[in-house]
Amino acid sequence: MTVTRRLALVFPGFEPIPVAAHCARFIREAKKNAPVFDMEVVTSEPVFAREGISTAGFTAHASGEGWRTDTEIVLFGLGDLNDAYAERSSAARTLAGLAALADFVVTGTFFRFVRTSWRYGLFFLYPVVLLLVALLIGVLVARFLPGDWEFRSVFGLIAFTLALWLASAKMHFLLMMDDWACARDMARGGSPDINERIGLIEADIRRRIDTADVDEIVLAAHSFGAITAALALESALRHGQKPAATGLLTMGSSLLKVALHPAAAKVRDAVAAIVAGPVTWVDVQSLTDPINFYGSDPKKALGISAGKGPRIIRVRFRNQLSESTYRSIKHNFFRVHRQFVYASEKRTGYSFHAILCGPQPLSEIAANGGLADRWRAPKTSERPRP
Repeated sequence: MTVTRRLALVFPGFEPIPVAAHCARFIREAKKNAPVFDMEVVTSEPVFAREGISTAGFTAHASGEGWRTDTEIVLFGLGDLNDAYAERSSAARTLAGLAALADFVVTGTFFRFVRTSWRYGLFFLYPVVLLLVALLIGVLVARFLPGDWEFRSVFGLIAFTLALWLASAKMHFLLMMDDWACARDMARGGSPDINERIGLIEADIRRRIDTADVDEIVLAAHSFGAITAALALESALRHGQKPAATGLLTMGSSLLKVALHPAAAKVRDAVAAIVAGPVTWVDVQSLTDPINFYGSDPKKALGISAGKGPRIIRVRFRNQLSESTYRSIKHNFFRVHRQFVYASEKRTGYSFHAILCGPQPLSEIAANGGLADRWRAPKTSERPRP
């Protein structure tokens, strides 16, 4: 089978950027990635909407030797979730993040992270280390700066504040505090604002699935977006929507970040429904990225016995990029984490844009463990409708 028409519902990660920026990035990177896969990508003008949730919609017209695929892309503005946390004061954001981290430790979730993928445990500790370093700088200034105690205390506090500001500006400290606070709220279901937004997304997706006249529907989620995608897909399945060619593509997934929390029964139930349903699930992981659960299987990690787990595809970004590009990003782990949704410079078995724009169905990609080395022209009966 060759996909001629596809609906792709895209869920970005926890990034403080508007849906328009996600849309521009997708289009830019898709066109940059196209020559690597011997295809041409032309996109329609994006249409933006805000009816409780921010969305961006456009069509990607991709074509190659003997094939053409039209993909309707719908990007959901999950950056709206960031706003509810980022609008608070720095002190409130820091305290909420620390409370969330403490919750994940007290409930034993942190130790489940370490057992599932020990490198994710290091990511958990990273903001704590930043805070301790900032505190140490403040203490050292207060201890060794010449002058009386009051003078040194004031400058110690200033040094601590500046160090924390630098950690936020250059190392995303406050963003991580918001990220963990949001993860705790999603696990415990304690944020009416989040629940309302997810409910709106679920209803919107059910409507789009109901009216879709396509060969394939793919829910594609990066990082934190995997949680919302899983909840939305479970909602569609629960309402009796079981289209034959529905797929879930998760990349650098933070699904287990919430699902391993003991209070996150709703998320675990969603995963159980997905693996038991008629859904092709591909989970893409990378050793280079410290923010994903590399080496994990979500089904096994959550102790789900029934159903079939996702097809795990592991990608090495070093093999996808030129030496200079890889060298420029490898020490910026947030940029490495975003590489899942950036263009590749060499053809490998994984490419975000080739999967969502190309002619190969997700079920075939899952069966083969990655994209084909070369896309064949469709049979006469599969050729695109005029």
